[in-house]
Amino acid sequence: MTGDKVDSWQHKYSSPGERLASLLHSPHLADLTITFPGYHKTIKAHRLVLAMTSPVFEAMMYGPLAEGAELRVPEDPPEAFEWLLEYMYLGHAQLPGVALTVQVYQLASKYQIEALMDVCSEHLRETLTATNLPEMYDTALLLEDTRLLQRCSQVLNHSPTAVLSSPHFGRLSRSALKHLLLQPLHITTEVVLLQALFSWGRSQASTLELREEIIEFLPLVRFLAMSTDEFVEYVMPAGVLTLQEASAILMNIKEVKDVPLPAICCQIREKRLCYHESLLRKIHLNTVHSYPRSKKSARGSIFVHSAHEQILIMNMRTVGTIQLGKVECKAINPCSGSATVSIKDCAGNVLQSATTDGLQVSFEEPVTLRPDTAHSITVCMEGHWPRGEMGDFVAEAEEVKLDGKLAYTEGRFGSVTLYFWSFN
Repeated sequence: MTGDKVDSWQHKYSSPGERLASLLHSPHLADLTITFPGYHKTIKAHRLVLAMTSPVFEAMMYGPLAEGAELRVPEDPPEAFEWLLEYMYLGHAQLPGVALTVQVYQLASKYQIEALMDVCSEHLRETLTATNLPEMYDTALLLEDTRLLQRCSQVLNHSPTAVLSSPHFGRLSRSALKHLLLQPLHITTEVVLLQALFSWGRSQASTLELREEIIEFLPLVRFLAMSTDEFVEYVMPAGVLTLQEASAILMNIKEVKDVPLPAICCQIREKRLCYHESLLRKIHLNTVHSYPRSKKSARGSIFVHSAHEQILIMNMRTVGTIQLGKVECKAINPCSGSATVSIKDCAGNVLQSATTDGLQVSFEEPVTLRPDTAHSITVCMEGHWPRGEMGDFVAEAEEVKLDGKLAYTEGRFGSVTLYFWSFN
């Protein structure tokens, strides 16, 4: 009948975006079948949608060498390609986990979808941790993503042990592994690097023996920086060195004269641990008292000590080993003369002291704080100091966690900043 509405699928949707989204995985109007050789999977799609998103697809769909009604993509992971299609039809989609995002990023690069490349790069930078770094390191190198590489370098500098111990370390390609091992690795012992190489070698789908799998990387291990106990406990049982090589290296560790080193051994004896200023990190310690104090009572709590030692921090424990370099606090600013700040172990033994005329004190050598013991920080000076009240604190900064008790400073609630290195 004239004037009657035709019942059509278009009427179900109020916008072009909704209509386009409805065609995702739909055979309606589809003029392309996407196949994945080696997989029992096919996808119906629309040539125009692919061409609208990618110049590569435009050439494949409508160029001189245009594909027929079937598009074969033998090298593309089906799950990642399906996600790519969602992006094309929906205009947006929530990014998946790291492993799939890496695959999507590679497809976006292959098909020159620059907007999606930027989205993937930003997502990977935001989700990057020491544990998942090996999953995206190859892609950062392959796609020459300088921002992602810079973020990887930052994480590797701050947490090299966690990167090398990652359960995903075996996912690194051979070239990416070599690139990573040539970076400054601020590790406390070569055993960490050696065990990472063993883990990587054993995870490769290869018929090679472990030695042959990792032999090109062995010259990057500083065997001479190991102790004799480390070498005997971790290197010799692995069987990656011949008995003659192991004996020669062991004698060189012991500094026996006139024993030639095997070609497989690095000649560097220095440990890698590096306390560079650029790697210094900081964490703020604050405590809140359980009841409010007026400014008047706070002012009244300040009194003068004459060269008397006060506790700044007590019972401080850390998750993971850190190397303390500096302490900053308004309370250690002496009115005259100088202040001496001391780091002590749980038995009260002074690990190191340093003197300052200002708010910040730096130690000549980094002070090692280990998680198996509590530490305290004391201040000896002439000048104002609040009454001896302590409050609990818990502080976290990039996988570093501290807790303990902190003194009130300046007559108010405590605030101290610790500057440290952490290579966990």
